[in-house]
Amino acid sequence: MENQRVRLTKTMLKNALIELLGEKSLDKITVYELCATAQINRTTFYKYYGSQHDLLADIVNDLFDELEKNLLVAGETDFDKLRDVVSFLGQNRQRWRVLINAVDDRQFTERLFGLPVIRSLVGGNLSVSYSPRQEEYVRLYFCQGGYAIIRKWLNDDEADPPEEIAALITALSGGARARAAGGQCEAGAPRETYLCEHTAAERA
Repeated sequence: MENQRVRLTKTMLKNALIELLGEKSLDKITVYELCATAQINRTTFYKYYGSQHDLLADIVNDLFDELEKNLLVAGETDFDKLRDVVSFLGQNRQRWRVLINAVDDRQFTERLFGLPVIRSLVGGNLSVSYSPRQEEYVRLYFCQGGYAIIRKWLNDDEADPPEEIAALITALSGGARARAAGGQCEAGAPRETYLCEHTAAERA
């Protein structure tokens, strides 16, 4: 188990990397510059990390661990949990903004949409009968689309409330399910009905 001194050193390095990532991409940041910003010597850096990439991976792991712990006390429904996920991202907006722009899109998408609440929402979207090939496309559509929405939301300075983003993603999921079923949307919240009505208008 890490002692307080080690945790403090790592925290200083993580904060320094977050600060630098707000100014430039990871491949433009040197270990020398990172250590100078953190006011820690390079020998100490290499005691804990092999490279800047290792440090970034540690930051990502910390935040996702914290997010998963937060979800243990989240709301009961999938919508409530998704809203809580988005709210958590918003509370740590600067860090998540830096990370979502620094981490490989595929890696971040797999990590975020691998969370149980997101998998559950995707699973609901697969409630109609799909072939294995179609199921692969639907999962890709949902994950990449949801990721794009969250990424834009994090990068917007004047962001919409978390519940609206959660409602939008949930409604889009329901709209896709209705299209596949060829019938009505299964919208459970008033916020989502406008998408159902829009879907019906398209089919008319």
